[in-house]
Amino acid sequence: MSLNNFHEQVKAHALEKPKEEVCGFIILNPDNTILVEKVKNENPNKKLSFSISPKTFLEKKLNSKMLGIYHSHPEGNENPSLHDLNISQELGMPFFIYSILTDNFFLHFPYSFEPDNLLKRPYIKGFYECTCLLKDYFIKELNINITRYNYNYWLPECDKESNRILENVMHSNFIYKQKNELKKHDVIVFKIKKEGRKHVGVYQGDDYFIHQCGNGISQKTLLDKRWQKKIKGVYRHPQLV
Repeated sequence: MSLNNFHEQVKAHALEKPKEEVCGFIILNPDNTILVEKVKNENPNKKLSFSISPKTFLEKKLNSKMLGIYHSHPEGNENPSLHDLNISQELGMPFFIYSILTDNFFLHFPYSFEPDNLLKRPYIKGFYECTCLLKDYFIKELNINITRYNYNYWLPECDKESNRILENVMHSNFIYKQKNELKKHDVIVFKIKKEGRKHVGVYQGDDYFIHQCGNGISQKTLLDKRWQKKIKGVYRHPQLV
């Protein structure tokens, strides 16, 4: 399955049983394809909640690369319930939610989530995007958890709206710096196309930055003149000032 249409499979599963919550796993296969694996909802009140047997979860978690757990909301919006938030936190596992009522998705990363390697990740909508790499970099490299700076990691399809969310995160939580003040761990915001979606990376020093490429793997890239011309802003976390 394509890395970036798996959500359509989640939606299709939800519509198979529109009066109850369906659930399953989102798996990254060794060949970098995505598997949406349906799982039985063990909860006796399937209309209001879902449950996956601990045995099923542990077996899959130990034997595959699980990106997250998905489930549907047959009634109500896509926002995670308090129960969703608590279970996601307990498992340290992202929850991907589809609402039949609103036809929208929500991707929640719990505060307890532990990122994997930052380099050589394939681009996967929601899970491995440039904003996710930014979040994971601060957790792994700096022990600064910025997960809650963003609410829903399933970004809007509209580039303008996605840019507005990114700008709000930067202006609300980071300190703006001039390009000539750039230092290690600073966040660089790039404007790739005039009307397109903005891109972020983290400066590594020695003229290199790390980022998640939209059409490839996450990598370190030389901040050459071509990239320098695309810099829209440089931001520093308050704890690094």
